[in-house]
Amino acid sequence: PKQRFPAPARGPRSTVPGPEAAHTMAAMADMLYGVPVTGIKRVLFYSTITALTTGLGALPLLSCKHVNARNIALSNCAAAGMCFAASLALTLEGYAESRGKVLLGAVLGYLFILATRDFINRHEDIKFESLKGHSAQKTLLLIVVMTAHSFAEGVGIGVSFKDRDVFGVYVSTALAIHNIPEGLAIALVLVPQGTSVAKAALWAVFSSLPQPLMALPAYVFVHQFGWLLPIGLGFAASAMAHVATFELLKDAKEEMTKAKGSLGEVYGALSAAFVAMLAVQWALHEASE
Repeated sequence: PKQRFPAPARGPRSTVPGPEAAHTMAAMADMLYGVPVTGIKRVLFYSTITALTTGLGALPLLSCKHVNARNIALSNCAAAGMCFAASLALTLEGYAESRGKVLLGAVLGYLFILATRDFINRHEDIKFESLKGHSAQKTLLLIVVMTAHSFAEGVGIGVSFKDRDVFGVYVSTALAIHNIPEGLAIALVLVPQGTSVAKAALWAVFSSLPQPLMALPAYVFVHQFGWLLPIGLGFAASAMAHVATFELLKDAKEEMTKAKGSLGEVYGALSAAFVAMLAVQWALHEASE
């Protein structure tokens, strides 16, 4: 099947870690196992490292000292902007593979969100960490969506290792970098509402656990899994965009109103986060040129 990821970086113009970072990760694997790692062990090592890096996204919030309506609003805006950017990137990647499958995945993602939201809303007494009621429902929905979208990324890792180990290492490195702002998006929702940074980091890592879980079967059964990738990308893009629009952005506006702020602040923070996330995506793409 076609690869959704760019080829390894070439030449001196790369602006983010390309093959150099890939070879560094390869050396780490060799040191851990004592001998050069190949096959399933290598896929397991890199996909696990990729999942663990998601927790790094929570670290910037160690400096979060004050929690108020404005901070919660801006945090939701930043999380929504990152989700919108990730959704756009997933859509474009899947679109290059198969337009029809991406559309099918988007419809399935929308139906999945409706079913999940209906299930969560029927449990008004639900609790999540220190959160209750609507805050717990919104946060749980975000975690579910971020976890679901990691399944497609896990398939991508497994498929990429089938042809060339170096290409698989590069894909894992790119996703590891990409996962950090995704972890930040989760932490931006949890920490301002009272969750500790450590727990937010653990939930971020949890959301990426499907990556190693799906990478192994995708590596072994590459031809059976490859055709599912565009559907998974469309599914993830649709679900993330829905949560960003109808949960995170909606709550951001309400919290900013409480803080007597303006919609300009809401859309300014949203745009800044969107552009920053797209910049990460663009830099990773440029590394392959």
